[in-house]
Amino acid sequence: MHLPAPDESLWVGVLRLALGIPGARSLKDRRRAVAQVRDRIRARAEFTVAEVGHLESHTMAIVAVGMVSNDPRLLRSTLDALGHQVESWDRVLVTGRSIAVMRPFENDYEDEDWDQEDWESPDDGDFQ
Repeated sequence: MHLPAPDESLWVGVLRLALGIPGARSLKDRRRAVAQVRDRIRARAEFTVAEVGHLESHTMAIVAVGMVSNDPRLLRSTLDALGHQVESWDRVLVTGRSIAVMRPFENDYEDEDWDQEDWESPDDGDFQ
């Protein structure tokens, strides 16, 4: 059973990047280019990155970038800014990008019968 906190605001954002890798003649060339993009994104520490498509293509790749926040507008603007940054990098060509922002467990928030008192800590001095 999922019991959300009374002030819980959980949002997940995903940036999907379709990449072209100009000049790649082998899977090794392509993997090197995608790894550089992946590592640059991961270096920012607030994102998780996975290569999710065109895994056997020499010249294309699909990369998904994920982020979690309590503010959906922050998610969208941060992922949009990242997409613009990747477009300016020389190693790959961004041929398409899209952003999805969603609220996981949304049905749980509506369906669960919970009370805020369940989440309030007892006032007995145990919690400091």
